[in-house]
Amino acid sequence: MGKVFKKVTKPFAKVLDKIVPNEIKPALPFIAAAFPFLAPGMYASMAGGLGSFGISNPMIQRALISGGLNLASQSSQEGAAERGINPLSLALAAGTGALTTPGGADTFRGMQSASNLGDIGTETVSRSFLEKAGDFGLEGLAKGSEYLSAAASPEAGFMQAVKGATPGLTFAAGEQAYNTALDAQREFELANQGFQDFTGQQLADFSAGRKAAILASMGRAGFGEDEINATLAQLGLRNGGIISLMSGGMPSMEMDYRGGGFIPVGAKERADDVPARLSKNEFVMTADAVRAAGGGSVNEGARRMYELMNNLEARA
Repeated sequence: MGKVFKKVTKPFAKVLDKIVPNEIKPALPFIAAAFPFLAPGMYASMAGGLGSFGISNPMIQRALISGGLNLASQSSQEGAAERGINPLSLALAAGTGALTTPGGADTFRGMQSASNLGDIGTETVSRSFLEKAGDFGLEGLAKGSEYLSAAASPEAGFMQAVKGATPGLTFAAGEQAYNTALDAQREFELANQGFQDFTGQQLADFSAGRKAAILASMGRAGFGEDEINATLAQLGLRNGGIISLMSGGMPSMEMDYRGGGFIPVGAKERADDVPARLSKNEFVMTADAVRAAGGGSVNEGARRMYELMNNLEARA
């Protein structure tokens, strides 16, 4: 459900991220939380305006307005498209809006099972445990509605309005801190992954260069295949290759890359001087294609092609 909701809100978040000025983005969650209390007349007019769309229940009207303001404020924040929308924040905003409805307390009390019973003695005997628990919850909502609806009334004083807005403002502050922490964690993970990729590629390049140097020097010195293989194995550099001698005594490595891979050895590109073992239905990329895949870097291109190959093999 969360992934579906994220897919729906992601395009909306991308649009808001572009059109909302960065200077006011941090203030929007606080404005959305305080709006019902600091601008009660405008808030009531916006909620009542939903009546023209066939939404006549005042609680639903206010829940939709507060939820919509919260959704817009969340979506406009930096990183919202990747981070997604916090459903708890959205639900709390909509619930707070519903509780500001004038007369909401009477509505909740009218839903209690005790309201349909006559006297106290009958009430105590007839209600089940679940009914009592439900009535307790509804009474809590009724008291919350009394407090919030009074704070969101045009007749409320400034301090009363501020007190009514305080829970929403507190949650908005906590949510902003949480989002900042999430963004920092994501940036660290990306940076760490980049570092790991870089150091891994550097190590691979170093090993390939070291191996090529050993092959060339031992070949010129007249060592045989067995001695070269033994040396590479001792140094941990014989990773699947088979050594063969070309004419003139210069060694080359018959690359056993039937599982795919990057070829770091050879005289130069397009020299066709590296023997390789291939199999039916395999596909070999040119050096230019590898370089283009890496934006000009063969190392980055090789990394991306390994990633593509692994992803495609996982789907086979």
